[in-house]
Amino acid sequence: MDHDGQLTFDDDPDALRMKSAINLLRLGQFSQATAAFGAIFEHDPEYPDIDTAIKASRFWENRTDAIASGSAGLEKGKFLKEQWNIFETFIGSDERVDNLPAINAIRTYVFTEAIHCYTRAWENTIAPDISLVHDIGECYFNIRDYAKAVETFEYAWELKRDSSRILSRLADTCEAMAGDSRELRKRALLLFREAFLHNPREIEIERLRSHLIRHLAAEVREAGFTGEEIPCWIPIHAAFGHSFSVKRELEEHEVHGLQDQAARLEADLGKSGTNARILLPVLLNRYIWLLDHYTLQVNDAVKAELVRKRFLERDPQTYARVYSRQDPKKTASQPA
Repeated sequence: MDHDGQLTFDDDPDALRMKSAINLLRLGQFSQATAAFGAIFEHDPEYPDIDTAIKASRFWENRTDAIASGSAGLEKGKFLKEQWNIFETFIGSDERVDNLPAINAIRTYVFTEAIHCYTRAWENTIAPDISLVHDIGECYFNIRDYAKAVETFEYAWELKRDSSRILSRLADTCEAMAGDSRELRKRALLLFREAFLHNPREIEIERLRSHLIRHLAAEVREAGFTGEEIPCWIPIHAAFGHSFSVKRELEEHEVHGLQDQAARLEADLGKSGTNARILLPVLLNRYIWLLDHYTLQVNDAVKAELVRKRFLERDPQTYARVYSRQDPKKTASQPA
């Protein structure tokens, strides 16, 4: 009751029980939480989302002994992560369910505990374990501590600069924490563009929360591509709508690298048994990067025309879709 004598949320006994039960979930006390949710259900079976709360709590209650039996370390951290993945499928997680207080409380417990386990494992490593650093960053992302996640993914990226998996997670985190920050949104686009250049097949599309990437992935699936083909075609579909509009200048050695990679891919595509549905978009993306470089950065019309001809000979329809809406010279560029 407030100062004016009006009933408040805290006067509702079921609301108080729900608040207490959610706190128990956050502490990992799943048996007590299940009992508290059960009491709410007995009093009001129609209480909002009580079925989901009971279902979620019982899932983790059934794993309490397994969680308690392991000592903090890598294996326990992996177990928690694996069980969370199973839990997401079990609970039928969508955006609404994903943001329920009970689910958020369980997420906080699971990934805070996993961070503790992975940190203990990190302390016992002799050489830097990039995969372990990545997993710690993923845990921070899942509890929505985006600043820590960025810091962790940046450290992992310093250890392995050519990792598209790490770079895509860094980009995803920048987008998640951007809010009204134009700079963070621009950085996310820049990093996604970079990630889908190096080794797109190692990007875990299903783990990314980016609305842009999810939209592009859905678009690629609708075009008939599946499996490892999807991340390879995402940057091409991004180019159709100029989604990766923030670009950086290339160093001379990077230009030579793209030229060499394009030549090798052209040769590979000429061999029998080649999976063109994967190699073709990887080649086309290099054409796009080279054209951006020659038209935006160095204004070399001769080299740009050579790349343009190769692009048109290889896939005139894709070329037309990429460049029909907008002159590439008008696309925004970012310094390195």
